Amino acid sequence: MDNAARKKYKKDFLKKVIVRIDFDTPLPIVGKGPAPSIYDTVKDRFPITEEKNVMGKELLIGPGDTKERSFETKEWHYYGKNREKHLTIAPNTVFVEYDRYEYYEMLKEDFLSVSDALFESYPKLQVKRLGLRYIDNIDIPNESPTEWDKYLKPELNSIFALAEDKKTVSRAFHVLEFNYGEDLLRFQFGMFNPDYPAPIKKKIYTLDYDMYVTKILSKPDIGETLDRFHEKVNRSFEEVITDELRKKMEPIDEK
Repeated sequence: MDNAARKKYKKDFLKKVIVRIDFDTPLPIVGKGPAPSIYDTVKDRFPITEEKNVMGKELLIGPGDTKERSFETKEWHYYGKNREKHLTIAPNTVFVEYDRYEYYEMLKEDFLSVSDALFESYPKLQVKRLGLRYIDNIDIPNESPTEWDKYLKPELNSIFALAEDKKTVSRAFHVLEFNYGEDLLRFQFGMFNPDYPAPIKKKIYTLDYDMYVTKILSKPDIGETLDRFHEKVNRSFEEVITDELRKKMEPIDEK
């Protein structure tokens, strides 16, 4: 898929896009912070910096005894110039969140700049998990809130047929999980309802694709795996939407 294909629509309903890696052993950053070369690499993409103290808890399970221990650690946060994207570096994980997502190539370049810098700064780094998540909130006002067959594959909405009175439904949310060998996909979909537990009044439908792999990944694996995830999620999204929704999103002429 070329870059034009990845920018298929002029408009979208994306609420958030997240790409994340988790480490087999923590980064040695708690005392002195991330290596300076990392910020030198990403500062043009994420020029705003902040440090945060984070409190956490863990369970210590021993013979005949379980204890809860509180601990404090630090996170380093970096933002785009308009805070439209957010990089977090913590001892056990690094992730980038996009509140305003433009196209996949930008996500890939942003994240590979970070992951490449991490591998250069910490040669013994081992990534044990990589995930890519797209969350769409399809918001269509002034229409019957639980009628979606015009915009989405009818099978996604069959649960509403179980309701004696659809006006009493306050939430309808589902989870499907898929195993494609090493690649795993958690697909959550339905009407979460921001006004819960009140009955659904707003016509907002969530499509949440969370694709991930849990194995040791090398530096070249990151980009190749992201490409594979993006293609799979893209195809899965296209399979559940209708031409009526595509019209609302204004397809780009790919000629």
